[in-house]
Order: sequence, then C-alpha cells, then structure tokens
Amino acid sequence: MRSSNHQSNDAVSDNEVVVSVLKGDTEAYALLITKYQSKIYSIFVRSIRSQAVAAELAQDVFLKAYENLGQYVHDKKFSTWLNAIAINTLRDYWRREGKKNFFTDELDIEQVFYDSSVEACVLGRSIMQIVHELPDLYREALLLRYRDDLPVKEVADSLGIGVSAAKMRLKRGIQIISNAVGVRNEERYKN
Repeated sequence: MRSSNHQSNDAVSDNEVVVSVLKGDTEAYALLITKYQSKIYSIFVRSIRSQAVAAELAQDVFLKAYENLGQYVHDKKFSTWLNAIAINTLRDYWRREGKKNFFTDELDIEQVFYDSSVEACVLGRSIMQIVHELPDLYREALLLRYRDDLPVKEVADSLGIGVSAAKMRLKRGIQIISNAVGVRNEERYKN
C-alpha cells in the first residue's frame, strides 16, 4: 500500500491501513487521520470550547495512536481504540487544568427537541443541566451512546469497561436524569 497505491478511505479497511503502517508505509497513516480527524477534533472542541486547544489535543491523539499502533488489537474497531485514546487525553487535560471534566458537555438540544415550544425548550435546558451535574462515569457513557450514537459495545470499549458495566452506567444515568426531571417538573408546577 505504498503512497502510489493509496486508495480512498472507504476502499481500504482501517486494519489494512494499520498493517501497512506497521510494515513501514508510514504515509498510509494519513488515511486514518483524514478519516477520523473531524470526529476526534469535535470531541475536544465541544468540551473545551477552544479551537486552538482542541486542535492541539486532537493532534496529540493521532500522535499517541501512531506511537502505540503496535498495541492496537486488530479484532477491535480502530475507531473505538482511537476514541478511547481521545477520552483519556481529554481526562488528562481536565486533570492538568484542575477543572471538572465536562466531557463533550452538550447534546445537540435542537436535534433532540424538534418541538420549538417553550416547554420543550425549558425541558431541554433542564435535561442538559442535569447531564452536566451527572458523575463523569454516567455522563461519559450517555454522551457516547446518545450524542455520538455509538453502539453499547463501542461505548464499553471506549471507556475501557465491560458491556454489562456500560449498560449499567447507561441505565443508572437515565434513571438519575428521569428522576431529576420529574422532581424539577413537580417543583415548577407547584410554583
């Protein structure tokens, strides 16, 4: 897969590219960067809200992935492995900054709520406030599943946990949100 033979991202599997890079075709790594750069960048920019820092962290992810390509397990999806590196890089960033981790801290409310009524808008903001208040383990799982639309298996792999643990985090996160929305609605209608 030398550079003259590089095909479009869709024609070559990620595993084939990884094997090619590991065999010495370092230029093939550009295919993976091109394929995943916007997804990885968006993880950071939504959480950090600084394009410069997001771009730097995304670059770090691709550098870490390249340096550790030999550790990639080929029976797993490359995108899931790359996601896990991005999540860990983001966690490290928040730790260094001494800030609470707002891991990709928003769902697209306009996407979730097509109804433009005031009540739907209030509910959307209420849910997002609750999501921000969730412990990291539930927030991360919920956002990967429902915002990034990852299957539960990929959520588990991205977080470095088992499928049953991912399902439990999703279930508990949804329960917390459901209970909190119910309480807030009750308070709103009391007043």
